[in-house]
Amino acid sequence: MRKEGLEQVIDKARYIEAKGLICPYCGGESVEGRFIWVEAGEAFQAMSCSKCEGKWQDVYRLIDLVPIKEEG
Repeated sequence: MRKEGLEQVIDKARYIEAKGLICPYCGGESVEGRFIWVEAGEAFQAMSCSKCEGKWQDVYRLIDLVPIKEEG
């Protein structure tokens, strides 16, 4: 449970290393993502933790493409 009035510390490096599967605030595994929106080579997703009620936004960047071969 999040303590009101206390500044939360984000462990960004640990969050990225865990590939977004843990909360960057409390380290818990109760991470939930909402819809993803895309804008000019970047994608954004609102995230939250149901354990500590922390909220943040994930940012994804276009790094590659893979051609799709037509079948038939």
